[in-house]
Amino acid sequence: VTALQSGKVLGAGLDVLEYEKLSFENLFQNDITPTALNYLIAAENVLLTPHIAGWTFESHKKLAQFIVDKIKNIYQPTAVKTVE
Repeated sequence: VTALQSGKVLGAGLDVLEYEKLSFENLFQNDITPTALNYLIAAENVLLTPHIAGWTFESHKKLAQFIVDKIKNIYQPTAVKTVE
């Protein structure tokens, strides 16, 4: 947050937050939102996602194909070469 405020970092896309361990419902009910989180929520140069940014249609498709290839490798070890 300090680097964003100082301009050292020009922007950020954040999918994992320090405050995830806290219940967001409880966090906002009692007006106890940490100052750093308030800044991140309000900042125009910050994009926050709910810890699902990597779960796109493409990533699901790629994961499914990876699993299929792994299963094929078990039953036909020379037929499919999986790149990891």
